[in-house]
Amino acid sequence: LVKILSPLGIQPVITDLKQPEEVKKQCKDPGVKMIYIETPANPTIDCYDIEALTAIAKENGQLVTVDNTFATPYLQQPFRFGVDFVVHSTTKFLNGHGNSISGALVARDESFMDQVVFNYLKLLGTNSNAFDAWLLNQGMKTLEVRMDRHCSNAMAMAQFLSSHPAVSKVNYCGLESHSDYAVARKQMKQFGGMLSFELKGGLTAGKRMLKEIQLCQLAVSLGTVDTIIQHPASMSHVGVKKEIRKQYGITDGLIRLSVGLEDISDLLADIGGALDTVKN
Repeated sequence: LVKILSPLGIQPVITDLKQPEEVKKQCKDPGVKMIYIETPANPTIDCYDIEALTAIAKENGQLVTVDNTFATPYLQQPFRFGVDFVVHSTTKFLNGHGNSISGALVARDESFMDQVVFNYLKLLGTNSNAFDAWLLNQGMKTLEVRMDRHCSNAMAMAQFLSSHPAVSKVNYCGLESHSDYAVARKQMKQFGGMLSFELKGGLTAGKRMLKEIQLCQLAVSLGTVDTIIQHPASMSHVGVKKEIRKQYGITDGLIRLSVGLEDISDLLADIGGALDTVKN
């Protein structure tokens, strides 16, 4: 939004989507054309009230787009709440096997997709290659059964982490202690396979823990049958200034976990063993 759209003359306005009065204030500006929501958000797992934000946008004639990558259409259907566009990184849960790269844009207005969006896709070449499309199609056939297992494993993992002495906080919207539990429960069928947690030992503990991992995959992607773990401060967000990371809850001790389909006892043993090395 900042690095690509700003030079094109599209200026992003960053605001706290959990503060409706602030959102209403920003939306009074006629220059604002769209509200863009990612829920649950990466990597803090914050959830935003799609219905409430869409109502604000519609009062001011603005469009709403929701990034539904973490939830997938199986767990959350943003069109039910009146949004205009839904986007997915289909590389993630929809494909489910980490073997291709693709994305999808879906619009409520089919004629807009056919007459406007298709022309951009056709001329800019932003279409998937045939093999990646085939892999995505194959992956989506098992979406329901995979997501049920992702969700049950993630809940068990979140409950385990909540009681570990090396962990100060668990971000999983299925926990009643999560600040957005009520919002997630209202708009999601289950709570997904993504979570993050804070290590008391900060940056040093994060790096040390990941060196002890045996079963989980160390990578910055997510949504595959394999459990993927990463430390944003030293991996995906290493290029972001520390003060900016902290502003958005991405601390030095934050660990993000995409919980896979392995036997939960194996996952708990792997994560628990690695955590035990940093709990002191």
